[in-house]
Order: sequence, then C-alpha cells, then structure tokens
Amino acid sequence: MSGLQHLRLDRDERGVATVTFDVQGSPFNVFNDQVIGELRAVLDELEHDLPRVVVFRSGKASGFFAGADVNRIQQLETADEVRSVIDAGHEVFGRIEHLPCPTIAVIHGPCLGGGLEFALACRYRIARDDASTKFGLPEVTLGLIPGWGGTQRLPRVVGLREALRIILEGVNLNASKAAADGLVDVSAPPEIFDATVSHFIDDRMMGRSVRRPSHGLLDTLLDGTWPGHAVVLATARRRIAQRGRDYPAIHAALRAIEAGFGSPGSYGFEVEREEFVGVVFTPVARSLIGLFFQRERARKPATWVRGVKPAIIQKTAVVGAGTMGAGIAQLLAFNGIPVVLKDINDEIVDAGIKKCAALTDAAVAKALLSREAGDALMQSITPTSGWESLAGCDLVIEAVVEREEIKRTVFKDLAERLPNAVLASNTSALSVTRIADTTPSPERVAGLHFFNPVHKMQLVEVVRGRASNDATIATLVELVRKLGKVPVVVADSPGFLVNRTLFPYLDEAVRLVIEGVPGAEIDRAAVRFGMPMGPLELLDQIGVDIAADVSKTFAALSSDVGPSPTRFAEMVSAGALGKKSGHGFYHYHGDRRGKPTQWATPKHPHSPVQNADAGELSALQKRLMYPMINEAAKCLEAGVVAEAWMADLAMVLGTGFAPFRGGPLRTADTLGIERVVRGLDALSGEYGERFEAARLLRTLADEGRGFYADTQMHAHV
Repeated sequence: MSGLQHLRLDRDERGVATVTFDVQGSPFNVFNDQVIGELRAVLDELEHDLPRVVVFRSGKASGFFAGADVNRIQQLETADEVRSVIDAGHEVFGRIEHLPCPTIAVIHGPCLGGGLEFALACRYRIARDDASTKFGLPEVTLGLIPGWGGTQRLPRVVGLREALRIILEGVNLNASKAAADGLVDVSAPPEIFDATVSHFIDDRMMGRSVRRPSHGLLDTLLDGTWPGHAVVLATARRRIAQRGRDYPAIHAALRAIEAGFGSPGSYGFEVEREEFVGVVFTPVARSLIGLFFQRERARKPATWVRGVKPAIIQKTAVVGAGTMGAGIAQLLAFNGIPVVLKDINDEIVDAGIKKCAALTDAAVAKALLSREAGDALMQSITPTSGWESLAGCDLVIEAVVEREEIKRTVFKDLAERLPNAVLASNTSALSVTRIADTTPSPERVAGLHFFNPVHKMQLVEVVRGRASNDATIATLVELVRKLGKVPVVVADSPGFLVNRTLFPYLDEAVRLVIEGVPGAEIDRAAVRFGMPMGPLELLDQIGVDIAADVSKTFAALSSDVGPSPTRFAEMVSAGALGKKSGHGFYHYHGDRRGKPTQWATPKHPHSPVQNADAGELSALQKRLMYPMINEAAKCLEAGVVAEAWMADLAMVLGTGFAPFRGGPLRTADTLGIERVVRGLDALSGEYGERFEAARLLRTLADEGRGFYADTQMHAHV
C-alpha cells in the first residue's frame, strides 16, 4: 500500500500478510491518531482481499508497542473528545478481533498499555523470551484505566483473578510468565525466535490447534463460573478499598471489568469508555501524568547540560564493598559495564561479592536474566583489595563509610592513580566540594547519590560541586540513564535535595513522640496522607544510626536543633538501630513489622485533634507535611534545583512521597499556597521559628500564583 508513513503491508506468495509498525519520529511504537488512521486503512485492504494469515509485528528494535501516546491523552479537553478517541480504538481493535482469518501478534520488547490491548485483539500472540520483553496494562499508574478493550479482553484470556492483578496493581509479566498464564501462546528464546515464528505461522495455515495452559479445579471454579466471579470481585473490592480512596482509577477499572462479565455484547466496552472519561480529568490523573512527563524529561541529558558530550565509559570501579557499594557494582554489571569492586581487605571484598551474587541470583529467579547471563554478569565484576586492577578506569564511584575525612583520603589516592577518570562520591549529605578539594582536578569530581536498595530505587541525585564542570555532569547523567535510573541534578548543599527536604518531616515525627503522641498514630496520619509508610517506620528502614549521622549535619546549620539528634544517639547507644537490629521505633520479625517499642510509646500519651475541613489536612498531618513543603520551597529558592518539578519528582522517586499528590510543591498548589502560608504562620506562632514560611511561598501567596502556573512539559513514549 502507498501513502503509509507509520505502517507497511507486505504479502507473500503463501497468502501471509505482514503488517509492520514503525512509528516515525518516536523511539518506540505508540498509538496516536495517525497510526490509528493508517491501521484503519490497512484493515480496509485486508477485509477487501482477505489473506490466509495476518501477522502484526514491530519494525523497531526497541520493542512492540509502548502504548498510547501520552501527549495525546494530555491534550484531551472535553468528555466528547475523550469518547471519540476511545471509540476509534474500540472500532479498529474490534475489526481486528473479527477478521475471519488467523491474526498473530509477534512480540519483542515492551508490549504495554494500548500495545497489549491491540495484541489482545489478535487471535494469537507469540513472544521473544528475553529480559526486554514485558507485558502489562500500567494505566492505573497514570490515574487512568485501560480504555481500548483491556478491561474486557484480558479477563477472558488469562482469567479474572490474574487480570485483576495485572490491571489493578499495574503488574508487568515477562514472556515466560505470560506464556504460563496463557497471555501468549508461545514464547521462544532469541536464538530460535524467528524459526519459532515461522513454524507457528505454518501451523496456523495448516489449521493445527494451539495447546492452551490447563487449569486446576479451583481455577475453573473461580475464573469460569458466575459464583466464582462474584467471590473474586467481592474479594478485590475489599482489597482495593483503602488504596482506591486515593487512586479512583482502581475502582473505575474494577467496575469496567465487572461490567464485562455482567452483560453480553458491547455493554462492557461502553462502561469502560465512560469510566475512562470519569477519571481522565481528575487531579490524581493530572498529577500522575505530570510525573510521567517529568520522569521522561529528567532522563534526557539536554535537560541538565547542553552542548557537551558525555565521556565514553568502558570500565568502572566502585571503592567500598558494603551494602551500597556492592549494590552499585552489581547494577553496573547488570547493565553491561565491567566494574572493579575494591575495599581495604579481601574479607570485606568477598562479602561484597556475595551481596552481588545474591542480587544476581534474585534477578535470575525473577527471569530478569538467564542463568548464563547471570554467570557472565558475575564474571564482569573484578574483586580486589589492591589498586592495580583499577588501571584504565574511566569512572570511579566511591561508596565508603560516611565520614568526610575518610572520603577525602580516598579521593586523594584516586586522583593520584587515575588522573583522567571521572570521580563520583555516593555521599548522602557530605560536601562534594570539600571532598573534591583534595584533588588537583576538582572539575572531574561530583556526587552520585544512589538510594537504598540500589536495584529498586529509581532516583539518583547527581550532585554538582562548586568546581564540577559540564562534561563531568553530562557523563554522570548519561551513566544514570544507561543504568535505567532517573537523574536529578542538584547543587552541593547540606543534605542535597531529598535528605534536606525529608529531614524536617522525620524530625517533626520524633518531636511529636517526645511530646506524647503515640508513634503508631503519627505513622497512620502519614499513611492516610498517602505516604507508603510512616516517618518512624521509615527511620527504622533507613537505620537510626544513619539518621543520627545525618542529623548532625543539619544540627550544625539550624538555630532550632531540637531533641532528635539526642534521641537518635540514645537509640544507637541502646542498639535500637531499626529493622537491621530487629528493633527501633518498632519490633521486627524478619520482614514483618511488629508492635511499637518504648521509643515510639510515650509515658503520657495524648492525641492531637484530628478534625479537618474538606480538602484540608488534619492537625497532625500539617505538623508532618508542612515542614516538607516548606523545605522543598527553600531548596528551590536557594537554587538546589532549578525548577519546581525537579524537587517534586525527586521526592516522589526518592522517598515515595504520595505520587497521586504529585510531590510536595504540587501539593502546595493543590491545597492553595495562601492556605499553606497561613498554616505555617499558625504553627510558627505555636511551636517556633522552624515553621517560618519560606520567602518564595510568601511571594507566591502575595502574587496569587502557584509553582506550576507556567509549567508545560511534552514528551513521547
């Protein structure tokens, strides 16, 4: 066919039609109005001259389909416009579903969102079994629901229970799990994938049947009967009750799924469309879509440094084989970068290698790597207690103990031995500038603050020291991107951005306990706000000893030191280090949190009044959250980051700050800047100057502006 820009239709002499997607101007295939229009034209041709088999595949190495173009979703302005877009997808995918010949989706790489909904409309699916291939409907993570038939077709293919897990939790499946669930008919490793596809097409032309996974009696009862559906749906409603309060799309998706089982014909698709319309314009969707664009923007090197090419990194080293150092080394090796892992003696290095092996084994168990790839990964990590193996390194990441004098000594040695390498410190709060001062070329030194656990946390703070040059920053930003993480460049100041913004929140929680508020009540207030866990439980996860070290940094800068550093020191002295010691503010039994300890249980407990007006925070939530909002505003005012979205993205990715609220500064906009300033003034009058509102907050309140009044971000996925 002529006139197609994003699709190609080829036919062979056997009667096999192959439709290849290669969306121009995008690194990934995405569905937009033009692609849907061209697919409609291709279907006109196929329906007019029906082939024996239709194969749909991607012409991009990056994968099958990343989903719908989120830009298009963001541009929707009216409910009728949304309905038009949804109806177009329903119509085109419905035509694919009803083609009278076999239709096969050949899948490699991501098959997500609208891409999976498209694949579900095909009669068969075959997948390349490697680490890059993944299936999912992640719409709820954007505050949306699957809108092109995903809530209707997925339960019919994989069963109601698994469909609920995939849709309501935003779970991704690898190729082998997708095959076990029946989502794909065949999965094959890369080396035989093309041959497997060819044989599969031949079998369809011969009319041979496809073996589907068998299910046990319980699966049949729950997924295949009306009483079973009722039990599963009732259980799902109970499970999502709390989370659905903050994420309305979860309840909307469940209603659409239920409608598909409750009525025949097109009713379920109509409900799906109306439920999508009901969530797309909510503040939650706006916040989550905003975070999506922020993440994409942060991963572009040009956001941080323009006109400078990053250095090519071929060999790296990590100095310090503790938990963080081992995690960083394993992450580098996982992403194909050879790394030397060094510490002061072989015993410590061996322990670090064991940590790397444990992380690699876990990745193999999750099918993120093959066993062979895992073995090769470990071979790319060179353990050493000497300096010789570091020769030729382009980049060294220091991850030794958080003591400035020790780090300065390490950097002095590194600068002497590797005069041309980029040197980065994984410090969480110490001055990168002072560390760099020990080297003859401080422009090659910066911070690279990973968060624990390294393999899970998405954020990396790239810390620009006073002398760090653009080439160094560009190199580190590109490295973070290559590692699959999200970089946020911050200025060198105590605590950088995340720890500086987080500490007043943690400090206020400890003050509240000392004042007599039960720790469990403090944590519940934070969780009700939307935090993944309360501040005291978070301190236990971080480690009270680490919090004690960080508190010393902030105490030296504050006129209101408060009782937290003393309380942390007392807990450390008593061995109450948090989860790693089995007790801190709570008792721990393995990974399970137990009851509060004496440190979270006041002798004379009392509860503050918790009443709040609609849209307001409770008194306890204000004590916890306003300091975080205030400190984020101070960071923006001081130039720690250049724009509000950078602070918000870092806090969501680095601390789990309620994603549906969009970050502390977005939260201030939602609550109203004037209201926040009034609240801070009231708290300042009652509790002291630590609640004094940032000048920037007062300026915005006076001018009637918000942090996001003029912010516009656009991206493609």
